[in-house]
Amino acid sequence: MNLSTHLGRLRIAALIEGITCIILYLIAMPLKYMAGIETAVKIPGMVHGIFFIAYLLALLPVYRLQKWSFKTLFIAGIASVVPFMTFWIDVKYLKAPILNNDDILDDNQ
Repeated sequence: MNLSTHLGRLRIAALIEGITCIILYLIAMPLKYMAGIETAVKIPGMVHGIFFIAYLLALLPVYRLQKWSFKTLFIAGIASVVPFMTFWIDVKYLKAPILNNDDILDDNQ
């Protein structure tokens, strides 16, 4: 994953969004609701929220550069609200997509 490309930034945002979702649902929320630690979700929730928004914003340039259909954009966008689906999006659309090679080689468009 390369931070210098739109696709690389989207893949990283999707990965971190998915990981923070796991941390939030499987660690922080049980600590809050089962152990009574009210502040357990504060930082993981904020980090997850930031990467949720970053993922959605990172979708737009990839949609434009890769000439995705609106359906693909919609599915990728919905993936951000379905737990753990950003991992599936990475495998299905981002890891081995039909790419416009200009995005891989040069993002200065």
